[in-house]
Amino acid sequence: MENTIELLKEAEVPLFWPIFSRVLTTQFPGYAPEVIHYFLNTIYTPPVYQYWINTTAKFVLVARDQQTGIIGFALIDRPYGGVSLCRWLGVLPGYQRQGIGSKLIQEWEKQAGQQGAHKLEVAAQPQANDFYAKCGLKLEGKRQLSYFGIDQYIYGKVIGQPDPKLMVKS
Repeated sequence: MENTIELLKEAEVPLFWPIFSRVLTTQFPGYAPEVIHYFLNTIYTPPVYQYWINTTAKFVLVARDQQTGIIGFALIDRPYGGVSLCRWLGVLPGYQRQGIGSKLIQEWEKQAGQQGAHKLEVAAQPQANDFYAKCGLKLEGKRQLSYFGIDQYIYGKVIGQPDPKLMVKS
């Protein structure tokens, strides 16, 4: 079966959020359990996702399996200063290493370019370093004991030329 990558709609947040919660809980071992609890109960709640989608402050790409439903996602900020930041990217364990994460990144690049971004950026945990490198993002640096006490590896990819008119467009 073919997997598709689509923008998450507000009405689909109740279907998406359990997948996000499961992936965050099982696929991001760098975070302490208290931090994951804080994320899921304070910052990344269903009403917050609905707000982001309604205000277009962020967008969510979802990978769908025709039979299973949502199997992966990417939470992405709208470009700021020409840079599109991916906050979270995850794929359910049974669907990893099948090109789904790569498809999410390809669609992120497409969407970011349409929104006027000239660069993609993501802060990765160590276990994702090879994945981002294979997807064409370059390691730009390391933040030691950064946000919420984890080391973050900063990856980026230039996808266009900076355009001041687009960078200041509201």
